[in-house]
Amino acid sequence: MKSLRMTASAAALCVLLVLPAIANACPLGGGRLVDVRTSGGCVSGPTGLFEQLWDLEPGHMYTLTISNVTECAVGGTAPTLNVRVNSWTAGNTDIVAVYVSPGVYKFDYFFPRNAICTFRIFYCTTPGISDSGRFAIRNDGVAYQALLRASRFESVGAACTNPIPIFGPECGGTLGTEESSWGAVKGIYR
Repeated sequence: MKSLRMTASAAALCVLLVLPAIANACPLGGGRLVDVRTSGGCVSGPTGLFEQLWDLEPGHMYTLTISNVTECAVGGTAPTLNVRVNSWTAGNTDIVAVYVSPGVYKFDYFFPRNAICTFRIFYCTTPGISDSGRFAIRNDGVAYQALLRASRFESVGAACTNPIPIFGPECGGTLGTEESSWGAVKGIYR
């Protein structure tokens, strides 16, 4: 029984050490999400020490700008760029962004009325292939993802204050555990 506990402890510890490395192994690009604007909803951000979050009010159109695109679209000079917004709950949306200046592209995205969780932004994508492209990164160039997050706002209109994230069990990213596995991990550190 003690051997089984040690095996479970080692497996739990391995999961705790390996999962963060896998999460950071995503294909980050050099393209930065530098601006998110709307003419009707609320937007706040970016915030976050690592992943950068832009809080958006569901049910509105937003214009997103990606800069520093060099990995595709003829080094960021082509008239269009394929992008995709991925969502755990609303599905993936392929969009064509338009050229603004070298390495800079803009596109419009309707943030779904029933949006919850976070939405990932990819560029250099192949339409219809959900695992293609590179993640857009923070506006300051730090190598972490930039994400859109569904949020409610205490005050809407010109103020748009205090975004409150909208989460649900559908958001994913959580691994189920058993109490016995946590006890085994705690026993290692005692």
